[in-house]
Amino acid sequence: MSPKISDEVKEQRKQQILGAAEQVFIRTGYELATMKNIVEEANMSRGWIYLYFQTKEEIFEALIAKYDQENERIFSELMANSSSIWAALEMLLAEQKKSMMTIEKSLASAYYEYFLSGYRDKDRRLRLIRHYETALSNIIRLLESGIAKGEFHPTLPTELIGKIITSNLEGIMTLSMAVGAEQAEAAAQIDALIPYFKMLLGVSEESS
Repeated sequence: MSPKISDEVKEQRKQQILGAAEQVFIRTGYELATMKNIVEEANMSRGWIYLYFQTKEEIFEALIAKYDQENERIFSELMANSSSIWAALEMLLAEQKKSMMTIEKSLASAYYEYFLSGYRDKDRRLRLIRHYETALSNIIRLLESGIAKGEFHPTLPTELIGKIITSNLEGIMTLSMAVGAEQAEAAAQIDALIPYFKMLLGVSEESS
């Protein structure tokens, strides 16, 4: 009878697999990555890995869930610790600029590849919709907080402004993946959008 493995060891092995898979996806992208690549990168037997995940898609979904949780934590901390809601939005845009400039060396490139190449697949399309709704709901939560605090006086419905911000950021990120952040002038595009967002939100002088 084989010895029991503690929950702590199981979690360590799971994180080892996810860490190895992340490196593979960053290096090869989503479509070209294989379970064989992940097995070799993790330096674990194929049998051990299949105890946790059956396909590379399961592994990638676990990575997406992990990063969604981390992004939610960062977003909440940003709202709680910023001097104003507008400052929180500016910091969020600054983080987006950093992400775009390093997209080819991060999981973000595989992330967008996964969704864009599989948008016709019903299950993957549902995940894409959930990803969009999560991003949008976070932006709307931020905007509503700014309205409640008297910082924002929106010139359009809040949900529409949230969609405009989300669509612009997602579009620039996708273009950065396709042609590179420098050629897309991703940072300059975001900087140019800031006055537009400020106008849409009717940001008070005290907040900006």
